[in-house]
Order: sequence, then structure tokens, then C-alpha cells
Amino acid sequence: MDIKISPQTKVYELLQQFPELIYFFSDLGICGCGFPWESDYFWTLEEVANRKNIELEKLISELEKKILELMD
Repeated sequence: MDIKISPQTKVYELLQQFPELIYFFSDLGICGCGFPWESDYFWTLEEVANRKNIELEKLISELEKKILELMD
């Protein structure tokens, strides 16, 4: 499986392919709670990094690492 992660990748796109990542995002305080049209699951990874004060490159790197672990 070839997965491309970019700053514009949305949280829900990753969760559709890797539901196990829900724990990763939950640890960041991203739960998909609230009204559907304002759910943080629709945030891009760039938005996640900005709103959670995380380095974007570090966020993407951690996600890639988690995905590789899941694919083993």
C-alpha cells in the first residue's frame, strides 16, 4: 500500500485507511467531537500542527512511522 502524506492530507483520510491512528490523534486532543461541519477530523495536517503548536515536519514524520508499524 502506497500512502502519501502531505500538509494538505486531512485527518479523516488517514483514519479511513488506518483506523488505529485514532489513538494517535486522540492523544493530540483530536476526537471528531462537535458539529459535523466543524469536526477536527476535517482539519488538514497543517491545521493540526498550527492549532496544536506542533512542528509540521515532526507530525508528518511521526504519522509515517506509526503507519509503517501498522503495515508490518
